[in-house]
Amino acid sequence: MTKPVVEEQIVKIEENTGSVAQGSLKPAEQVAKQCSECKAEFGCGVVAASEQGGCWCEDLPAIMPLDTLSDCLCKTCLAKVIGAEILKQLNAAGSPKARLALAEPFRHQKELVENIDFTIEDGRYVFSEWYHLKRARCCGNGCRHCAYK
Repeated sequence: MTKPVVEEQIVKIEENTGSVAQGSLKPAEQVAKQCSECKAEFGCGVVAASEQGGCWCEDLPAIMPLDTLSDCLCKTCLAKVIGAEILKQLNAAGSPKARLALAEPFRHQKELVENIDFTIEDGRYVFSEWYHLKRARCCGNGCRHCAYK
């Protein structure tokens, strides 16, 4: 995420913060956090998760236990950690059928996430093997990370 995009998100978070009578949290309230990896500031919705149905981090693939992280990470850093864990698990899965089975529970996640579903190289989107496995079929474009070759 670029710095202006991060700053825009922080403004949106700040506009949604505040408390309701008797000190309870508004459903959209975010807690200001600092990423333990890159030190960027971001809003964490875990505190209000039970009231609003979840935090933004719950939209990412739940592919690893949370206790492996020392503290909250921003969306970009968390996506990099999850992307690396996905690659590790795909390599450990071995067979194409096992790799497909690993991605199957996440097919409902339609929003593409940089560093998990794709990377950008020279201004072009490069879809990951994870994206192709979630898609569950070959598009026939000869993609670099095609899981169906």
